[in-house]
Amino acid sequence: MNLFKPPGKIIDNVPPSKSSSPTIGETTLNSLPVLTEVEGQTHPPSALSAEEMQQLLHQLESHLGTLFTKKLSLRLEQLQRQAIDQALDELKAELPELLRDALDALIESR
Repeated sequence: MNLFKPPGKIIDNVPPSKSSSPTIGETTLNSLPVLTEVEGQTHPPSALSAEEMQQLLHQLESHLGTLFTKKLSLRLEQLQRQAIDQALDELKAELPELLRDALDALIESR
């Protein structure tokens, strides 16, 4: 048994009635809310005073500064790790030659 009635369809040989109230899955223009029926503000918000604007601007600047600082700190950490990894790789590549030079210098000094 189909409990839902799609709009404009005939179910069980019964045509949709224009005077009946909408059922699940069916909407008519009369069943939609009108702007005055919607809950919430009915008037636009009043304009902010200069003091309120300054306060909001200060809060926004502080928030952006905090976000920027966090992002910059994370990026700086990432770059420091990359620099350390690169320096270690270079040292590992040069280490055998440095050790040979140190041993040669030690042998020559005897």
